[in-house]
Parts: sequence; C-alpha cells; structure tokens
Amino acid sequence: MNSLSFQRNVLFVFLILSYGFCLSADAGTAVRIGADNFLEANGDSLFVIGAYALPKGMSLEQAKSMGFNLVGARGGEDYWEEARKAGLYLWKSFGGAFDLDSGDVEKKKQRIRETVEQFKDHPSLLFWESMDEPAWTNKDPARARATSEGLAKGYRFLRTLDLDHPVYLNHAPRNTVDTLRKYNTGADIICVDIYPIIPDGLGTMYAITPEGRHGDLPNQTPSCVGQYVDKMKEVARADQAVFVVLQGFAWEGLRPEDERNSSLVRYPTYEESRFMAYDAIIHGANGIHYWGLHYTPIDHPFIGDLAKVLTELQDLSHVFLSPDLYPKPVLRYYERGSTIAQGIELLCKNASDGIYIIAANTGIDPAAADFAALPSELKSVEQLSVMGENRTVRIDNGSFFDEFDGLGVHVYTTSKNH
Repeated sequence: MNSLSFQRNVLFVFLILSYGFCLSADAGTAVRIGADNFLEANGDSLFVIGAYALPKGMSLEQAKSMGFNLVGARGGEDYWEEARKAGLYLWKSFGGAFDLDSGDVEKKKQRIRETVEQFKDHPSLLFWESMDEPAWTNKDPARARATSEGLAKGYRFLRTLDLDHPVYLNHAPRNTVDTLRKYNTGADIICVDIYPIIPDGLGTMYAITPEGRHGDLPNQTPSCVGQYVDKMKEVARADQAVFVVLQGFAWEGLRPEDERNSSLVRYPTYEESRFMAYDAIIHGANGIHYWGLHYTPIDHPFIGDLAKVLTELQDLSHVFLSPDLYPKPVLRYYERGSTIAQGIELLCKNASDGIYIIAANTGIDPAAADFAALPSELKSVEQLSVMGENRTVRIDNGSFFDEFDGLGVHVYTTSKNH
C-alpha cells in the first residue's frame, strides 16, 4: 500500500468513527431493567431519584443540584432541551390515553403515536408512564378506573413503536395483591405512592379516608413505606423494577389558601423524610419519586431538608447499586422502655469503596442494640465511621453497640470517603 492510499484509508476510518460518534451523541437513550432490577441507561446502572413536578420557580438546574436525576416532563421541546443541558432524565405520561379499552381508541392511538415519534429519540427520555392508580377510584375504592386488559393493549401498541424505553405504572396504596398483579402485563416498573405524614383532624380530602388515613395498612407510621415496598415486590414479576412515591407536600397545603387551617399544615420533618427514603431502599426499592413539590413553596424549610436527604442519597447511589452482603448482623436489643416490633432494619452492601451497613429504627421511640455476628469482611476492622455524624463505633469481639432516636438512621462504613 502506497502512502497516499494509507492516508486515504486513515481519513476514511476517521470520518466513519466521527460520524458514528455524532450519531451516538444525538441518539436516544436505550433503557432496560438490568441487574437486581435497577434501570440501565445505555448500559449504566441508575438509582432513580425523581420528582413528578418541581416547586414553582425552581429551574431544572436547581433540581439537579437538589439531588434529582429525573423529573416528570411538563413542557415542549424547549423543556426537554433544558433537561438535557442540566443532565436530567425525563419521563412522559400517557394518562388515560394508555387505556385502549374505552373511549375513542383510534384517537388515543394517534396521541400515543405522535408522542412517541416526538420524544422517543431524545437522550433525556428514561421511560414512559401508563395511567396513574388504575385499580382504584376515590370514594369508590373497589372500582377500577381502567381495566388491566385496556392498559395491556396500550402497552402492546406502544411496543410496536418503541422497544427502547420501559413503562412505569403507579398504584394507589390500596387493593389486593391479586388485583394489582393483573396490571403487570402493561408495565415494566411497578410503583406505589404512600404519604403517611397526616395531622390529626385533617378532615375530608381526596385520597384520605374518613378516619384520616391515606394507606390502608394497619401500620400508619412512616415505617409503612417499607411495608408497601414489600407489597409491590410481591405484586411485581421477578423481572420488573419496583419504585415508591414519597411525600413532598403537606396534606393541608393541598387546599386552596383561603380554605386552609394553618395549624394543620404539616410537612415531613428532615428525620421523617430521611427515614422514609432509607426504609424504602432497605426494603429493596429500585427508585424513589416525590409527589406534591409543586404545592410546596420553594423557600419552605422542607425543601432545604429534602435537599439534604437527596444529596446524601445521590452520594450513596453507587452503594445502593452494589451487591448485597450476607449474612446481616444479628441484633441484640437493650431495654429502653419500648416494645420492639419491626425493630432496626438493615441493608449491608459491598461497594467499590468499602463495606456499608445501613440501619434504620422503624420504631417511633428510641432503641439501642449490639450489632453482632458481623460479616466476615469486617473481621480485621477495628472501627466503622458513621457517615455524616463525625464519629465512629468500635468493634469489640465481632460486634459494636449503637443507639437510635425514633426513626433514626445510621450509615456505618469502612470507606475513607465519608
């Protein structure tokens, strides 16, 4: 080969590679359910932290800084471009159009087709959303808003248009497991919303029973979050991801301002928000969403508290995606004057930067315990750092002791990064 031919071939290869790079840069994001049912976007695992909508006046860049990596799509192409620049994913809901068992089916198909054609190749699209809470109707809870067959038809039709993005379906904290399982044929991500911080005397409100309950489990404390994740894992197939929607609002704050009782405006505290997030993760949630932030003033202290929680979760996202570590420590409780019901729940992870033990006290009263029979990976470790608390716990004879406030969470680690 002469030098001129060689130069031409090199130039040809360079142009081909450059062209391929440009295509990949502008191409859409291929998303699938990957290892341990976490989402994978273009092959990278992702722990999802999403917001249905943001506080009024919050930019997408601010949402990214707050700790979110996903936001519900609320605008046209300019909004999508803003999300791409901010490094945020978006999801798009079809709502009632996804039910192809009622109404003008051809019109619904056309809406789905036009939406998919407009957004399926945008790099910010993470997944599509089906109809919200289809198995439950307010004030008539045994009546489904849409049939599982109708949503399955919508799912199959969508799959003729786009195979690269999963479908997300959120359920109310209601209904039997058998009923909810019927909807699995129309989704890839199964979710539940639960907002348990409810003030006494709230009064009648959408999705609140006359007894003042949102969820229908006997447990009405924040630890019901983990129980609802357990329920969704029972509902979902083995190949489906499980998400949970957490509380980003005060129930009384949903009322028009001139109808509110200011004494009943009760937001989750920092400790409650942090506990509910970790409780969901300990029970196996693959992602967390927040609803109601659009009802919450951007300058409310709750937003700052939630930002602290979310930035902590983002910092630990690589831990949540890491392999579980077994066996979990054995807990030996000390008397603190309270019943131990669910007790302290644990998640142990073997991450790239060290061992992590995440421990959450599900009780609303204090607890104290020895953590015994630690994983063998900690055999030669003398102490663990307690993340964010500027302290350590000492390991003696294969165990360590610690105390917890009600709903307290401690993250123990060998990592030098915390």
